[in-house]
Amino acid sequence: MEAALDFTGKTVLVTGSGRNIGKAIILEFAQRGANVIINSRSNVEEAEGVAKEAQALGAKTLVVMGEAASLETVDEMKRRAEETFGRVDIYVSNAARRLSKTFFETTNEDWHAYLNQQLTASWYLAKAFVPGMKEAGWGRIVHVNGNDGLHGGWTRIPHSTAKGGLRTLTKSLAGGLSEYGITVNDLYPGFVDTTRDLTTHPGGREASLARAMQTPLKRQSTVEELAWGCIFLCLPRSAAITGSAIYVDGGASMTG
Repeated sequence: MEAALDFTGKTVLVTGSGRNIGKAIILEFAQRGANVIINSRSNVEEAEGVAKEAQALGAKTLVVMGEAASLETVDEMKRRAEETFGRVDIYVSNAARRLSKTFFETTNEDWHAYLNQQLTASWYLAKAFVPGMKEAGWGRIVHVNGNDGLHGGWTRIPHSTAKGGLRTLTKSLAGGLSEYGITVNDLYPGFVDTTRDLTTHPGGREASLARAMQTPLKRQSTVEELAWGCIFLCLPRSAAITGSAIYVDGGASMTG
């Protein structure tokens, strides 16, 4: 393995990593020597499956179940990560949900649930793990964001608002943490070929594919392509990249 791409000795936490983009990021780091911490809201079987795949690549693993938007879960992540690996060097805030309701259908409960999971969770992670990064003089933070935060969405108002706030959180943290060797960046997926729950997102795969065909790339991105974007942002040689946004979206951000 090229030394510049080697994460041996680093510990990486990825929330929402039982499947899709989060899983791909875990496996990309695992094959590059990192210790990996897998988090899933409730599907233990999926999370343990990812851990086994990572172990087959030679990685040491830890599974922590629970909502990333729960302070108790994040405290548990921190405690167990420090007991097992000493500290977390890199974390990726990836856990998210999708909502498909208009303003008139969206409840106050929906609003709080989506802001908590996609924005408050990232704040909790920062409060838990940034102090250790500061002490070490090195760290990488990646927020998996979304184009909804750039353009808004009538049927995804809490989701879009949370993603827009996440962009501001990224820039705010980046501005204060750079002097400690910590970078903070956003990773923007576009229309990604993922496993979708069609009970909550009817027609999700077909709609994603149809919209992807309207982008300059004219296909969906793969989860592996997203994972490589994350690797790039976390490389030691990427130390001058902070407060930035990497779009692995086939040009979707250009087309609105």
